Amino acid sequence: MCLDNLEIDELKSLCEKIRKKIIDVVLKNGGHLASNLGVVELTVALKKVFNEKNTKFLFDVGHQSYVYKILTDREDRFDTLRTLGGVGPFTDPKESPYDYFISGHAGNALSAGVGLAIGNPDDKVIVMIGDASIGNGHSLEALNNMVDVKNIIVVLNDNEMSIGENVGGLSKFFSKLILSKTYMSIRKDVKKLIGKGNFGKKVSTTIKRAENSIKNFFLPASIAENLGFKYFGVIDGHNLKELISIFEKAKDIEGPVFIHVKTKKGKGYKPAEEEQEKFHGVGPSSCKKSNGKIYSEIIGEKLTELGEKDRDIVGISAGMVKGTGLKRFFDRYPERAFDIGITEGHGITFAGGLVKAGKKPYFAVYSTFLQRGFGQLIHDISLQNLPIRLLIDRAGIVGEDGKTHNGLYDIPMFTMIPNFILVAPTTEKELREVLDYSVNISCPIAIRYPKEEVFNIENDKEFQIGKWKEIKKGKKNLFICTGSMLKEMLNIEDLLLERGIEGTIVSAASIIPMDTQYIETEFKNYENIFVLEESYTINGFGSSIINYLNDNNIMKRVIKVSIDTGEIPHGRREELLEIYGLRGKKLVERIEGKLNGRRQ
Repeated sequence: MCLDNLEIDELKSLCEKIRKKIIDVVLKNGGHLASNLGVVELTVALKKVFNEKNTKFLFDVGHQSYVYKILTDREDRFDTLRTLGGVGPFTDPKESPYDYFISGHAGNALSAGVGLAIGNPDDKVIVMIGDASIGNGHSLEALNNMVDVKNIIVVLNDNEMSIGENVGGLSKFFSKLILSKTYMSIRKDVKKLIGKGNFGKKVSTTIKRAENSIKNFFLPASIAENLGFKYFGVIDGHNLKELISIFEKAKDIEGPVFIHVKTKKGKGYKPAEEEQEKFHGVGPSSCKKSNGKIYSEIIGEKLTELGEKDRDIVGISAGMVKGTGLKRFFDRYPERAFDIGITEGHGITFAGGLVKAGKKPYFAVYSTFLQRGFGQLIHDISLQNLPIRLLIDRAGIVGEDGKTHNGLYDIPMFTMIPNFILVAPTTEKELREVLDYSVNISCPIAIRYPKEEVFNIENDKEFQIGKWKEIKKGKKNLFICTGSMLKEMLNIEDLLLERGIEGTIVSAASIIPMDTQYIETEFKNYENIFVLEESYTINGFGSSIINYLNDNNIMKRVIKVSIDTGEIPHGRREELLEIYGLRGKKLVERIEGKLNGRRQ
């Protein structure tokens, strides 16, 4: 979409049309609403000024890129947002040549921007980053390496609220200092002492300047200029005329530029303006309403219950208190609850430090974001065998958030890391029991669970670490099911029987350690061993079982029913599970095909 010849009034009209389109589509399909409504004028102004072919736009996290998608080459299909085969939730070079780098996780845009700018010195690189992302360690490392980059512009989209409230010492220090009772009392007494004369006015002015100096030290202006940036700000992110004027000035500056823009999340849609956190991400209108609880809700309930009995229990969230279900714990025990922001690597080591101090930390984190702390899991936790408790949410296929957010790497990760216990509860009862078990462990434990409602079965036996449970007894085939796959297997049991396929169904929540006794005593009684897991095949649960069999000279046919390594697109979770042969008729066909020797 060409904006070159549009006047301010025409641009304002365009902004309103874009805003309406985003509201209509996101309320129908789901997606990130409030953040995108807040950057309409900002994105339009950027595209108006930086319209050359050699301009490259990058979006940190990418959840605020909807306006950019509409303005480039996706306006006519924007109504397919987050649907299977449609426009994706984040920027993706495979989706459009206008998307120069993949996004989804926080912190990568500035580093990618430095690379693009240095690699192509004739290009102009624009990086839009939010006020929560810029405090991420990855972002700070990149800022520290921009001093000599001549062709990069960093646009800070400051809406004072990421997914939840911004956290951290830098954002809180000044407010606490200036608003503290002690400081306010001293300030008041000094004013009384000096009176209202000329001398008093001078002292008052000096105090005010001192306050501003302290504040400025922690504001982007001071930080940016000390890092070598030319700073502009703070700019009204909804004033097109002002934005365009500043961008025109920044365009001709040689050297790194930092533009601080203030925006309002949910701008133009009253419900989103009033409840910004609620409308950060919304579900599709077609989403079925249910009275059933999801796994993260059970986590919040149970951890709060355990926290009442044991005051050493500590809750940790990396900026996702509501999403991970920990809000109940945070509200009940604020002195033992820590929202550390987008700092997953820090969160892992922080938990390790808490263990050293005699605490029992529970770090709730999405599986996809746990990847960001892989080094810390090995170096800081595993090597010291520190009993941190990881609550791994959104394990498996997540759905509409797409390939950057699928939680398919955690099982392969932990099969490589010594000392960890890894559990994927198959039922609500097992989840509650493993949480009970985790309170007094002496080694680290990771508990993974999917983004869906909890599952229950009748006469569910007690969970034990290192032990599996037979749920249904049969012949010929053995179905080892971990996590969500027990439900999927039980749902197709009758369909398999109709095709003459029977077998024993096993609940295998304990992935590490495995039930080696069951393997050695029971596997010999079956012709085929199926291992079902919602994870990647390579280095998965099935691979671990095969390795054990090989190491112990046990010759059995093991068939892995999992996901081949590759990208899982965005779409509804239920349809993706079916497509990848982990649900319903496709799972039946996959099992039947394996038995008949067909490649599945």
